[in-house]
Amino acid sequence: MPTAQPLRTGDPQRLGEYTLSGRLGEGGQGAVFLGTRGGERYAVKLLHGPVGDERAAFLREVELAKHVARFCTAQVIDAGFDEGRPYIVSEYVDGPSLQREVALTGPRRGGALERLAVGTATALLAIHQAGIVHRDFKPQNVLLGPDGPRVIDFGLAKALDAAATVSGRGVGTPAYMAPEQITASAVTGAADVFSWGATMCFAANATAPFGQDSVAPVLHRILTAPPELGLLDGRLRTLVESCLDKDARNRPTSRELLFALLGDADGVLSSPPVPVLRTVSPLVPEPRTPMAEPEATGASGGYVLPGSPDSAPGEASGDARGGSGARGPRTSGSSGWARVGRPPEASRSGPGTSTGQTPRRGWPRAAVAVCAALTVSAAVLLTVLIPTFDQQRGAQAGPRLPGTQPPVHTQSPIGESTPIRIRSSQKQSAPPSTPVSKPPPVTRPATVPVPSLVGMSKGGATKALKKAGLALGAVTETDSPEKIGRVLSTEPASGAEAATGSEVALEVSKGLAVPSVTGKRREAAEAALTDAGLAVGTIGHTCSEQPSGQVVGSDPGAGSRVAGGTAVNLTLSRRGTAVPPVVGRAKADGRAALRDAGFQARERGQMVEDEARVGTILRQSMKAGSCARPGAAVLIVVGVAGQTGPPDPGEEPSPTPSRQVPGE
Repeated sequence: MPTAQPLRTGDPQRLGEYTLSGRLGEGGQGAVFLGTRGGERYAVKLLHGPVGDERAAFLREVELAKHVARFCTAQVIDAGFDEGRPYIVSEYVDGPSLQREVALTGPRRGGALERLAVGTATALLAIHQAGIVHRDFKPQNVLLGPDGPRVIDFGLAKALDAAATVSGRGVGTPAYMAPEQITASAVTGAADVFSWGATMCFAANATAPFGQDSVAPVLHRILTAPPELGLLDGRLRTLVESCLDKDARNRPTSRELLFALLGDADGVLSSPPVPVLRTVSPLVPEPRTPMAEPEATGASGGYVLPGSPDSAPGEASGDARGGSGARGPRTSGSSGWARVGRPPEASRSGPGTSTGQTPRRGWPRAAVAVCAALTVSAAVLLTVLIPTFDQQRGAQAGPRLPGTQPPVHTQSPIGESTPIRIRSSQKQSAPPSTPVSKPPPVTRPATVPVPSLVGMSKGGATKALKKAGLALGAVTETDSPEKIGRVLSTEPASGAEAATGSEVALEVSKGLAVPSVTGKRREAAEAALTDAGLAVGTIGHTCSEQPSGQVVGSDPGAGSRVAGGTAVNLTLSRRGTAVPPVVGRAKADGRAALRDAGFQARERGQMVEDEARVGTILRQSMKAGSCARPGAAVLIVVGVAGQTGPPDPGEEPSPTPSRQVPGE
């Protein structure tokens, strides 16, 4: 969590039993405050709008959230209402969000990325096991605490629906929403798995897999375009790609996701399943099973596994021949799911069945046996009968070149004679007069897509280009409020095809230049900083010969390059000379210091009981560090013993004791 900021005008001072001392942040759902109770700190989130008639449902969800396992999540502690607006109290996590950390330090790599993936997947499984769908899993809702990542803001489904209706805000963050959330289909835990995959893409690339620009293009890409996986690689890339499947049925569950991350062979997913093509003998009708019925998930095209209580009688579960089902059978060591759809059962008869009757259960085995017999017969035909037939027709075939066989004519399905060349099993050499030459290979330049580099640092972009098989081209620096060195655009653009090894030009930010404000009045200097896209920092003062209120310096200095919004500290002039500190020094040393600074020293004695303070300066009339006109008199009070003698020759007489020293 970022450091708490002061409360704003209109912010509550207290919510229930919790005293609010500052703001931790604000988003589309509500504002988060730092609350205390009994000396303990908590994060208190006050939603923007009331929940209307959903109070009971909201409280029920909070009770469910309280039972979510505490590892890798910020535990929900309490909930209540403030003038109809609900608030949720959860464990305070002292750390930044994943969104902020990646923006400040760049994408995660290697073990750090894998630990983040395992920690967040564990939290997702714990949330789902409690019967909760998060619905808004995103980098802002992953906090990086000192003991690892923590997922927050779960258990708000009903409250967010109702509060969003009242306040006009939507539920979910567009860049991390699953397709079913966009199309208003039924939302299940599969939507959280999709959002998890998008969050891992952001952690590895500093950008969401479908972009983070305006809402409409992002939602369109989520529904139609493949994700940009960027620098993700290895097993994690494959797993994230499966999580981002647009069909919720093809995604792993949170349990399978965690097992895959932990290296379970049965949990490792391959790329999204593709249809499996099978070759069927045209002589024997293939046994067909009806297409599985749509599953009641709210998503079109769902399936019910054959053999389940909901499936039709006579359906067989998926087997080695490619049985249908939403998810194919999983075997030890498999790397994914196989799914094959079958067309409706054909109305044709075969061995062992009569027309219009349901096939017997022994039919699949019989079909396999018949196919095997036909395969053997075909092999015998090709190896024995056709060569014999060829020898009998050799005399009538006429002369032919050595090393070739006469064509054998077979009947095509439409009755035409189609020549088929049969290869001889014996080694035959080509005729000497006919040289055999291979055509030159056709070489085509390999192309690769330009990776998404916008938002990366120059060094990170260089590594990404090298990994993609491209090279860094010209780098142009441009004035920009973005962080210095951050990539603004590429040429070719992200996603464009480029020849392998070609150069990609970068446009990077060189920040903004701090304007020169020395010599300006304070108001003019602040306006110049604001116009330059910078912020005004602290205001300090120093003694100088310049007129009071005039800027004599800035930090960072004029001409320095900084990111937009950087605070620039100003130093203003106070006309005069700084008064040196002399309290606690011996009288002679103090008087000398004042004279060296250009001031006159006047002295007054004060009786003291402590002999150690005799002859020591106790006070001075002008505060140390203050600015005063050169030549001004500074009165010092010096400790004297109870019995004092006549003043030293040449010493200025002390003022009357009744006169009060300025500054006392």
